[in-house]
Amino acid sequence: MTRNWGKCCGDEVDIIYYDERYREASMEVLRKSFFLNEAVCIGSEVNLDPQAQKDLEQLCLDVGRSGVSLLARHVATDRIVGVSFNVLQTPSAPGDLNYFESFRDDHCISPSSKSLMQYMITMDAKVDLFQKFGIDCLLEIMFLATLPEMEGKGVGTQLVASSIELAKLLKQGQATENLPQESIHKRPQLVSSLFTSRISQKVGKKNNFKEINEVPHAEFVFRGKTYSDRQLNVQSNLILRVRFKN
Repeated sequence: MTRNWGKCCGDEVDIIYYDERYREASMEVLRKSFFLNEAVCIGSEVNLDPQAQKDLEQLCLDVGRSGVSLLARHVATDRIVGVSFNVLQTPSAPGDLNYFESFRDDHCISPSSKSLMQYMITMDAKVDLFQKFGIDCLLEIMFLATLPEMEGKGVGTQLVASSIELAKLLKQGQATENLPQESIHKRPQLVSSLFTSRISQKVGKKNNFKEINEVPHAEFVFRGKTYSDRQLNVQSNLILRVRFKN
């Protein structure tokens, strides 16, 4: 599906649905940016572990097929320069594992990828958004990244803005053309994300996200060191923000 969700960089970059033909190009954005530089990837040593990166690539590929992930594409070259891997989340039945717990247990081989998944699970559990706001579906911006040479050009900001617009339309029962059949009925009532760096937090602020919770990276430990111990100059606080869909 080639629907255009927005443009940036003087209309040189457009925002489109994730498409399998851009599979490898999308993974390259993660390999060159997210896995190496993202705060939680550093804290869990995903940046040093090729197997962990493969585990998380599989997560993104699975999420990409769920129909709500977006790509930033340089129009002239057809090159993917940014990604927003999004997922529609619904509450788990009592006693059942949620999506991230199931992926951790069934697909993660590396201790580093398991640590990063556990971080996501722990953060989600700190504030039950479904219970807190009385909702039954949300769109989570899971992994957001741009190529290093495209940083500061508004690509991440536009990817998030387009993700919000997609969620808004889905809530109204529109823009369902890219959803698999089992998700056609899902109506996200808010957008959430864990913004773990100064850059991504600025993107959240630009898109009017509301801060719900803040947790220090020092709370998370991997191989005897806290996440913040490994980050050096990377900001050690992470913020959960939510954009409501009225």
